[in-house]
Amino acid sequence: MNQAFLEHRAKYRDAVTQRYRVTPEMYDEVSRLLAPIAAPVSMRKGEYLQRVGVLAHSVYWLHSGVARTGFVTDAGNEVTLYFRTDGQAAASHDDLLRSNRNELSHNFVIAETAIHGYRIDWAALTDLSERHGVLRDYYLKASEHGIIDQGKRLYLSVCPALGRLAAFRRDYPGLEHRISQKVVASFLGVTPQYMSQLLRQDAADNKRG
Repeated sequence: MNQAFLEHRAKYRDAVTQRYRVTPEMYDEVSRLLAPIAAPVSMRKGEYLQRVGVLAHSVYWLHSGVARTGFVTDAGNEVTLYFRTDGQAAASHDDLLRSNRNELSHNFVIAETAIHGYRIDWAALTDLSERHGVLRDYYLKASEHGIIDQGKRLYLSVCPALGRLAAFRRDYPGLEHRISQKVVASFLGVTPQYMSQLLRQDAADNKRG
């Protein structure tokens, strides 16, 4: 049994069960099922967990660090979709589903800081899910949470930039100090120059408030 994986997973039991609305018993059972196929991995900042244009084949569960998922526009600009950090799974779910149809990935997943965690093979995970109902149920809960998050991001995309900044800080507490201002700007859909202006305006508003 992969005891280190189980110990790392246990640290995030409360946070994840609240996030996905699952029981601690389900979380622990899923951890035990995943342990045999979880391979330890460490990556430096800037390394890719997944590249655009290849088959997506792995899910990464992080016990420390920050990973960023996004895509590149036809004009060559990076757009950040979301972040994953301590105790979360980093992967592009839609690309994993594409890989089931032998289609290449549209998105990238990159280490925004040094990361430590575990790599789980998607094919092995899929096979395991077909044999264990508890893993299918957990996957459904995680997918439901992802759909809700995606809806929130779509709504925020039409909000003013200051509102998007406030939502980023609410949804990712403390993350702003772990990643670059340029990456935050990419997530908010603004230029780095406008990001600097936003921060000055936000600081001035806070001072007046």
